[in-house]
Amino acid sequence: MTSALGAWRANPGILGVLAGGSYLSRNMDEFSDLDLILVVSDELRAAIEQERIAIARAAGPLLQGFTGEHVGEPRLLICLYGPPLLHVDLKFISVSELGSRIEEPEVLFERAGIITERLGSTRASPLGTPSAQWIEDRIWVWIHYGIDKIRRGELFECLDMLAFLRAQALAPLIRLIDGGVWRGVRRLEASRHAPALSRVCARHDAEECLRAMAAAVDVYTALRSQLQESDRPRHSPAEPDVRAYLAEVCAAGAHCR
Repeated sequence: MTSALGAWRANPGILGVLAGGSYLSRNMDEFSDLDLILVVSDELRAAIEQERIAIARAAGPLLQGFTGEHVGEPRLLICLYGPPLLHVDLKFISVSELGSRIEEPEVLFERAGIITERLGSTRASPLGTPSAQWIEDRIWVWIHYGIDKIRRGELFECLDMLAFLRAQALAPLIRLIDGGVWRGVRRLEASRHAPALSRVCARHDAEECLRAMAAAVDVYTALRSQLQESDRPRHSPAEPDVRAYLAEVCAAGAHCR
């Protein structure tokens, strides 16, 4: 880190470097990646964008780097350094863009206090957890979709849907029940809900996929009942019909082509 900061200090276009993610909570381990923000002036934003790979390479032995359009963040440069292998996310943003952020980063270095001033005049807006009603209004359509994928024999699609249900429906409910910051299923292996979530997993097998889809309904229903009264959603009118459809398919078998 020290050598990287030294290299970036030598670049006058970089006004400062911030750290975020697990670095902030000091719970990084040998498998953690490093989330860094490189702040540039508004005027040099476009020019620096063309130099990102060179800037990343100046920090150390860069093996590969590519931009993050696939995760909806083109400002991100995803890097792998090594050996030893280290995943580093470098986000290049301007001073004005610092006003829109999801956490309060730690300043590793800056020039003339301009970053501290910007951070002090704005506030982070953490990612929110979807409401239980938001989930309820969608999950029965998702369940129906997954069942039809099994019946059609598109098991890879069903496996993707099971992962989606764990991350976008079940994990947010767990956060509402137990508290914490929503980050998909990350670190939920260590929670009391791990055995239930493990049921919503399957191999590339029709019967297993159907069992996991039925388990998703059971786990969702159990979690929904654990919500505080004020958080409990109005039940979707789709629920009875989707439950009946699931029961019918389970009774008949997967019937995959």
